[in-house]
Order: sequence, then C-alpha cells, then structure tokens
Amino acid sequence: MAAAVSLRKWRGAPVRLGLGIVAAVLASAACGGCHRTAPTKMSKIAEVVVTTPVTDEVTDYQDFTGRMDALKTVDIRPRVSGYVIEAPFVEGDIVKEGDLLFQIDPRPYQAELNQAKANLKLAEADVVLQTKRTTRALEVVRSGAVSPEDVDQLIAARDKAIASVGAMKAAVERAQLNLDFTHVTAPPLRDDQGRPLVGRISRRMVDPGNLVNADQTVLTTLVSIDPMYAYFDVDERTYLELAEATRRQGHSWFSVLRFPVLMRLANEDEFHTKGYVNFLDNRLNANTGTVRMRGVFANPNDVLKPGLFVRIRLPLGVPYKAILVPDEALLSDQGRKYVYVVKKDKNDKGEEIDKVEYRSVEIGQALQGLRVIKKGVHEGERVIVSGMQRVRPGAVVQAKMQEPPPPPHSPLTQILKEDRAAKPVDPKAAPPAPALKDMPRVGKEPRRENRGRR
Repeated sequence: MAAAVSLRKWRGAPVRLGLGIVAAVLASAACGGCHRTAPTKMSKIAEVVVTTPVTDEVTDYQDFTGRMDALKTVDIRPRVSGYVIEAPFVEGDIVKEGDLLFQIDPRPYQAELNQAKANLKLAEADVVLQTKRTTRALEVVRSGAVSPEDVDQLIAARDKAIASVGAMKAAVERAQLNLDFTHVTAPPLRDDQGRPLVGRISRRMVDPGNLVNADQTVLTTLVSIDPMYAYFDVDERTYLELAEATRRQGHSWFSVLRFPVLMRLANEDEFHTKGYVNFLDNRLNANTGTVRMRGVFANPNDVLKPGLFVRIRLPLGVPYKAILVPDEALLSDQGRKYVYVVKKDKNDKGEEIDKVEYRSVEIGQALQGLRVIKKGVHEGERVIVSGMQRVRPGAVVQAKMQEPPPPPHSPLTQILKEDRAAKPVDPKAAPPAPALKDMPRVGKEPRRENRGRR
C-alpha cells in the first residue's frame, strides 16, 4: 500500500517541476523590466500659416433691390374723336417735340371750322347794321322823331350783336383747336429744372382705320431716356442709421437729398454706375416696414429701360479707417465669430515660442474676399489663415508668414471721398442739381450693351 502511494507522488513530480521553472523565468523577466525606463512620446508641433491684417478706408453699406423708371412717362391720347387715317412714326424710335405721331380724319372738323367762320361773318355784319341804326337814332332823338325807348332798344341790339361777334370768334377758335388736335404730335418733355429731355416712343396701340375716343383711347406711350430713375425700398433700421449719420455731420437727412449710390444690372457682377438719391418718400409703409427712395442715374448709351431689375448699394455714413482680415481666417462658434492669433511667448527654458490665442471678433462688411473687423484684432497682429483645425487656444505652433493681401478697391468709398473733397455741404442752402449727363462711371471701361462684364 505504501509503495503504491509513493509511486503516484513520483509520477507527478516532473509536472510540478516544469511549472516551477516556467514561473521562475516569468518572474525573472518581470524583475528585469522594472529597471528599464519607458520610451518618451515625441509631440509634433503643428504648422500654421499666418498673415497680418490689412488697414484701409472702407464704408458701411447696404444693398437693395429696385426697378428702373423714366423721369417722364406720357400716355399719348387723342383730344378729339375720329378715325385714324395715318400713323407715320417708327415704333420704338426717338421722337422730338412736335413730330407727327397720328393723323385723325380732319374733314369733319374742317367743316365745323368753316361753319364757325361763316357765323362770325354774320355776327360781324349784324354789328355793322345795329351800329348804323343806333347812330341814326341818336341823331334824331332830339327832334322827337324817335322815342327814348326805341333808342334804348337799338343800343341793346347793337351791344347784343357785338357780344355775338365775341361768341362767334370763340367758336372759331374752338373749331380751329379741334382741327389742330387731329394732328397728334409728340408733347414736350422737361425735367424738374426745365431742361429738354429726349423721348423714345413705344409701339402703336391703334392701327389706321380704327375709331378713337377723345381723352380715352391710349394711342402709344412716350418715355424719356436720359437720365433714369431707380426706385428702391429701404428698411426702417437703415433709414434711421442714415438719419443719424447725417445728423452727426451737422445737418439732417431731409435737408441733403444728394447721397451718392452705386447700381449694377442683373447681368453685372460689380457696382459700376454712379448716381444720387434725390427723393425720399414722406411716409413709411407700415405693411412692409420700408420707406421708398429714388436714385437718379445717367443713361448716355440708352441701355437702361423702365422696369429693369437693378441692385442699389447705399452707403451708411462716411468712410473710416478699418482693419480687414481674409474671410478664411474667420471661424464660427454657435453664431459667434472668432479668429486665432499667434503671439510671441517663452517656455519654461526661456526659449521664444509661438502660442495660439483665441479672439472673439465683431465683423463688418465683406470686401473682395476680406472682412472688416470692428473689434478683436489690432493692427500688426498675426492671424492664422490656414491650419486652424489642428490647433487650440494655448497650443504651441510653428508659424509660417504669408504676405498680406492687397487692400480692396471700394468704388463707394472713392466717390464719397471725391464728393466730400469737391465741396462741403451747406445745410442752409438747397443742394444743387447734379449734372447727370456728366456723371462718370467708376469703372474704366464703358458698359457694353450686350455683355455684363467690364
């Protein structure tokens, strides 16, 4: 029995010995690792591109939509009724004052004129007769051959005949006017200063052979072509800002209605055409919350037409010096705009490093890929324009300098400075009427009628 137990113990001894050796090897390896240091993790410094802000004079503005309209629009209507026998004008052509547009059959009115002249001759003959009778009666009244009552009747008959002559003359003038009105001619077009305007005729609404009624039938339409109006609606907040801006300059908005504005057409990318605001409505539209304004623009090439859709750029105040940064430098955090600025700092060893700083900014207008920064960035600071996704506030970066962009070209600021330098505005004096035909285009190249690019 004892021999059997000893044999089982001897058979399990090699297994326990092998497990012990493996445990000893693992413990030795673990003990050896306690004396080794862990390798340090190398951190890579992010590379970013920075640039300095641009400083230039800018002008705050708002853009509005509008429609063109002519200074003068005249519906040509006949002043007498009759049948149209001729329409000698060329549709869509430029017409001058007095040019014949429509000819109404004059024969009925010529007959009325002849009758009125004949009635005038009868009345004149009656005046001669009554005058002679009155003269003879006054000569013999002293002899008693004619009673005073008869003399009074003769005098009244003479005066009545004279009055009839006046009535017949008026009838002749009226018949002559009606005859003249059968010639429908182009009316005179004048601006507010009385200067003549060039007009362009529309198509004819009535063909020869049709009956037209006096003062009712529209024959055609005549519009002036140079200069042109552009009506646009301004929200009340912008209107109040304009009123405040003019008040700070020493006069009210209502006393100086000569604000310069820029305009572009639907097929143009830039605002080129220069004009002036010359009308402000006397009330605000409560339904839309807007007030209507009107700009005046020169149209020497006859490109502008009534009804054209246009965009109007209206300045808000005077030019001022501002800081601008590229649009790609701006970041957004739940609607709040911010930028990353790289500042010089020193680390624990006293070495100079570049550190990222968070800056909340207040932005303004966008000009040719640049954005006005009203608050948050100062002149000469380095703003990150590329690589801001790899950094965070307080991070150390390696900054690569990029040349700042050129200052933007602002036509609105240019014309405001020119107008301000030309002559200061006297608030007590009425603003002079602008020489509309002499208004230059801000762009160097003239507008092409069939293309929208400069």
